[in-house]
Amino acid sequence: GVFAAGRWRRLTTIENLFATISASGSGRVEIVGVENKLFGSVQKEKIVASASISSSGDTLLEVPNFGDRKFGSYFVRVSAEASDVVVNGGHWSTTTEVAREIRLSLSITTFNRQEYVKPTVAKVLHLEKTVETLRGKMRVLVVDNARNIKFDTEPGAPITVVQNPNLGGAGGFARGIIHLRNEGWSTHILLMDDDITLEPDALVRTFALFSFARDEKLCVHGAMLSEERGWMQFEAGSKYRWRSLYPLRAIGREDDLRLRKLALRDAKEKKFAYTAWWYTAFPVSITRDNPLPIFVRGDDVSYGLLHTGKHSVTLNGVIVWHADFGLKNNPSSLFYEKRNFAIIDTLVFDRHHWWHLARRFIALSFRNLFSMRYASVEYMIRGVRAFLQGPAALMATDHSALHDDLRKVSEEKPAPLSPELAAVKITKPRIKPIRLIGFALAVPLVGGYILPKALRRDVLKTAPIDSRAVGLATRYNRILYRHDRLPEGFVVERDSRRFFALLRDVCVVTKDIALNYRRLKREYRAAYPTLVSDESWQKRFNS
Repeated sequence: GVFAAGRWRRLTTIENLFATISASGSGRVEIVGVENKLFGSVQKEKIVASASISSSGDTLLEVPNFGDRKFGSYFVRVSAEASDVVVNGGHWSTTTEVAREIRLSLSITTFNRQEYVKPTVAKVLHLEKTVETLRGKMRVLVVDNARNIKFDTEPGAPITVVQNPNLGGAGGFARGIIHLRNEGWSTHILLMDDDITLEPDALVRTFALFSFARDEKLCVHGAMLSEERGWMQFEAGSKYRWRSLYPLRAIGREDDLRLRKLALRDAKEKKFAYTAWWYTAFPVSITRDNPLPIFVRGDDVSYGLLHTGKHSVTLNGVIVWHADFGLKNNPSSLFYEKRNFAIIDTLVFDRHHWWHLARRFIALSFRNLFSMRYASVEYMIRGVRAFLQGPAALMATDHSALHDDLRKVSEEKPAPLSPELAAVKITKPRIKPIRLIGFALAVPLVGGYILPKALRRDVLKTAPIDSRAVGLATRYNRILYRHDRLPEGFVVERDSRRFFALLRDVCVVTKDIALNYRRLKREYRAAYPTLVSDESWQKRFNS
């Protein structure tokens, strides 16, 4: 219920603000302004308006001098003077004329996620029907990559279902964007994943922000919260460091949103490189380009880097919940990451060279190889080799068949642990300096493979599921990678023959990167307009 006044002043044209509280009984309603000092480290609260609870049931209060930038946020406080006070709800409003008329279409791509999609669609349709500002101005498009979903909705409900080949998230969102652009009704599109839990009021806030926005290119991103720990933020936008081994740098990672200071803080808007498509809304007119045909992993990154990221903001209350990504990652994910991010860096960054790609590939291969994640290295190699085949091969790829093949991997995939494995005591992490020493020793000891067998132990040790336990893997022959809160994970074991074969393959692929990168950069850039065109996507839809 906190109103982020500073952000609304900076981003919109609103000139006044009212709070309406539906309540009954003997008590008072107060609007409290929060002044942020010392860069938000100190917050001073002051009652700026108050009134007795109205006998009519609705108490209306105006924020005085809303244009004054003294208060960065406001909240409502209801205090009881007797035991009969009941609060039913409330809302913020303004009498300012909207800057533009908005027609918002949600585009949800799904593949056999009915248990998530149907409740989400039901929430959206209920909102469109019951919220006056959204009625007749919001529609739902579901792109069904599995071609099997059916909705039991009222006649005339603003929902369309389009059956699509399984072209991944990229293909589903491309289908949605092209469909809505050609239809011509929508001013804005909201792309949404099929495996999220939606906060319905996020749509009300998004619609209002677009309606009053100063910048007609404004894009809105919904922050992702953990499904397992609903108060913990996973990401609220992201930066992209293309020179780094791990280029994605989430903003607001692991913020505890239960903290009062975070809810009341007036934080200046942060610059994003991209926003993930679990919830990203943007004007239809922002570009004629469609997503890259890369199936999954990175379609939102490239689109954000090229088009939406620099215009994007987050807003309190615009959120979704999503399962822990550590449970979704597996070797097949690394195929897409290595291929797709190589393509993205090649297309977007003029100063990206072969040694940047080679350095990231070698370093990440080392970390996986020396932590006994052999399947991960195999799929990374396969992904880089797919990049090296060039844009013509990408255009010709049957991604549905490729994905079915990639999913056959049976190793290094998180799965429920047996009672025996679940009972294994979680290894207490050593302090960071000790871990760094173990990491450094792994190189001269070749990951422990040149150590005598007598110096390597068969005791099963544990490591976090999203880590690369290089130090542990040097001394132990088996590691259980497991989730820290859920009884899921997988076991890896030392395999010397596989290790040295993969080490040789990494060297060969690195050489191929050095020899072919410059040519591939020219080819991918020349092919980009075709890769993202309506015509090339339409051929895929019709395949």
